[in-house]
Amino acid sequence: MSHVRIRCTALIIENDSILLVEYEERGVHYNLPGGGLEPGETIMDGVRREVLEETCADIEVGPIALVYEMAPHKQSGDYNDNEKHGLHLIFECKLKNNSVPHLPSQPDPHQTAVKWIPIHDLDKILLIPNINKQIIDYIQNRRNIEIIEDHRLERLKQN
Repeated sequence: MSHVRIRCTALIIENDSILLVEYEERGVHYNLPGGGLEPGETIMDGVRREVLEETCADIEVGPIALVYEMAPHKQSGDYNDNEKHGLHLIFECKLKNNSVPHLPSQPDPHQTAVKWIPIHDLDKILLIPNINKQIIDYIQNRRNIEIIEDHRLERLKQN
């Protein structure tokens, strides 16, 4: 088992708003929809599953928008003491036709809502991790990183 937890996350933007999951635990805060990769799961499948579990929405997964690392011994805030070293792969995603995000019937603990937050209000909410500025910069400058999936590559030719 790796000492770094891989977290697959979705950045979904529509009508100048971002889809976020609201939690109420020691106050209200928000996360991008996403979560830990399960054994045997590809990162693309992981982000689809996590978004469906947290928002009931079907998505198309696009390129990587941002990568965020949280190493417990080098952190910007007061995170939980038992927080593990994490690598968040944040994909630009789009809702599939007729998919309407909403709170699942059995949400994660402390999850209270699924909300569209206007981009211009990002600085007024507590987003964890605190990547508000990086999201706004990404929206303004869109520099994607394409994901290369091995199963989509041409097979190697043996001599």
